[in-house]
Amino acid sequence: MELDKASKSAFIGTGIRLGIPVLALGIGGFLIYRALKKRRNPDGTSASVAPSMKKMEIKQQNLSISPSDAALFANTLYGAMLDFGTDEATIYSTIDKIQTKDDMLLVIKAFGLKMYLLGGRAALLGQNHNLIGWLRFELSEKEIAKIKPKFEAWGIPL
Repeated sequence: MELDKASKSAFIGTGIRLGIPVLALGIGGFLIYRALKKRRNPDGTSASVAPSMKKMEIKQQNLSISPSDAALFANTLYGAMLDFGTDEATIYSTIDKIQTKDDMLLVIKAFGLKMYLLGGRAALLGQNHNLIGWLRFELSEKEIAKIKPKFEAWGIPL
């Protein structure tokens, strides 16, 4: 059975009118499923990107920095990774100033959870990550290798 041109165009128009919403609903449903299915740490971070820091205790007697210093370090690291382009030198020098595992945990705590999407703040599309997650996204494997020995010595997974 051969369709004439008018019937073909009506058939194609109906297919487009029905197909686009069905496709949009399918993609939307998949994205919602994926968002709900993501593995999460107890602190709200993505388990596939960064380990949870909730179980790690900060021992006050081992601290060599104050909470305000930790906040300054956290803000410096955040500024080095925010928006496009990462300031690796600032990240390395800031991490070099941190002496103990408890100091680093205090910095991670001061950093908190920040939305991440391609190095920027993204209220709707981003996902909450702690400092470790941000470092993993912003640094290449070669750059991570420069700071990894210090994290391994502290017993903090990077």
